[in-house]
Amino acid sequence: MGETCILVCSLLAVLILATRAQAQDTRAESGDRFGNAVARGDFNGDGFQDLAVGVSSEDIRNVPAPSIANAGAVEVIYGSIYGLRATNRQFWQQGSAGLNDAAEADDAFGQSLATGDFNQDGYDDLAIGVPYEDVRDIVDAGAVHVLYGSLTGLSATSVPDQFWHQDRPGIPERAEYLDSFGYTLTSADFNADGYDDLAISSLEENGAGAVHIIHGSATGLSADAVPAQLWLQGASGLGDVPEDYDWFGVSLAAADFNGDGYADLAIGAAGENTSRGIVQVLHGSSVGLSATIISDQVWAQGSGGVPGQAATSDFFGRSLAAGDFNNDRYGDLAVGVPGEDVDGMQATGEVIVLYGSAFGLSTTVVRPAQLWRQGDAFGVLDAAEPGDYFGWALTTGDFNGDGFGDLAIAADREDLGAVSDAGAVNVLYGTATGLSSASDQFWHQDSNGLEGTIGIADVFGRSLTAGDFDRNGADDLAVGVPHEDLTSASGILVDTGAVNVIYGSVYGLTAIGDQMWTQTFILPPKP
Repeated sequence: MGETCILVCSLLAVLILATRAQAQDTRAESGDRFGNAVARGDFNGDGFQDLAVGVSSEDIRNVPAPSIANAGAVEVIYGSIYGLRATNRQFWQQGSAGLNDAAEADDAFGQSLATGDFNQDGYDDLAIGVPYEDVRDIVDAGAVHVLYGSLTGLSATSVPDQFWHQDRPGIPERAEYLDSFGYTLTSADFNADGYDDLAISSLEENGAGAVHIIHGSATGLSADAVPAQLWLQGASGLGDVPEDYDWFGVSLAAADFNGDGYADLAIGAAGENTSRGIVQVLHGSSVGLSATIISDQVWAQGSGGVPGQAATSDFFGRSLAAGDFNNDRYGDLAVGVPGEDVDGMQATGEVIVLYGSAFGLSTTVVRPAQLWRQGDAFGVLDAAEPGDYFGWALTTGDFNGDGFGDLAIAADREDLGAVSDAGAVNVLYGTATGLSSASDQFWHQDSNGLEGTIGIADVFGRSLTAGDFDRNGADDLAVGVPHEDLTSASGILVDTGAVNVIYGSVYGLTAIGDQMWTQTFILPPKP
């Protein structure tokens, strides 16, 4: 009997240690940067949008194994009639809960996120960029995980997760040193077959950047059912030529700009021409994206009716967002120019909006392009100031449920009083004539009743997404604050990160019921 007890107890001890070794540490910790990326999707098909939050600097603290620094993680918070709720909250990291691969130092799992229904089963799926993943011994080649939705939410077992990199069969090119495959992601149905497709940038491919397309199918993303595509400047009919530091693919946005039923893809190359920047647009077709069936478009400041004058370090195209701002059924494109100098002030930033038409994006058919800057001259709240980087991040949503797309614009290094780089977000509302500043809103953590308190270098607005988390017919705005500091019983947690959620209504965004999310942590009451 004693020997049996010893054996059973020994087995229990081993099981406990194994369980601890796989345990997920979801605590808020210094340097996690919760909120460096955000994305919305309905992962359990209940009609409420859910929120995925990237925590790309998360250290994986498995017991008794050593910590794995900056491996990264993703948390998922599910929507309900009351908005986002902690019930069934999920925490994902490599090597856990059936997820492929193993967590490694500096992988940055969760650096980028995108959602789409890749297998058309009615549940949204989540693509997670791991741009600094080593593929075998190839440093920072990059990879992308895909988790599939189900009745119970995201799962790596109901439908096995996928692990994509450039050495997978059917993926053009090959994994190379510092490619950063997975740096930026977006999804849309480029060939109108009913399955969403995934666009993946490799920011440092050949030093210039590239974009892969993996198409959806009944079995999920596949490089077999429809061949994957590789887009490089100067190839396959695409204009311009690749040059070092072009950053082709630093931003991506998709919409049907010409109303032909196929989604089109806008690609930011913010480093082009000594960081003046350009945006290239590829159009969808029955065979997927093409630069020959319909010629690609190249947009730059000071040409083709685009306002402004291209200058070094403007970073035109550093951010992109697509939406229908005038409700004419053609997608429109907002282009961030966060490095733009205004009136001699460096890097104040601006946003340029191009409107869609039957001919695609145009500055003449529907209306001229719009130029937006902070300040009275443009009707946008607050003033243009040096180093604001207005336009660093963008997202679109219908925040008042009126059918017109609205635009949220982050100035993530906005100074608020004496607090430098606290960050702020302007919201412009859509109308029949396009975006208007008539009801412009200016959001930050020290006004409008929002949770949290402004702090130095919080960078409120570093990431943005919009979704209807409470299903009231108006989109809500999630604002990443990845350098938010938190106060715990043991002291200040630096750069822990947070996400503010501002809820939409028939009156637009309102602070009523707003939330501030962090990793497992009880916030002290706001003074």
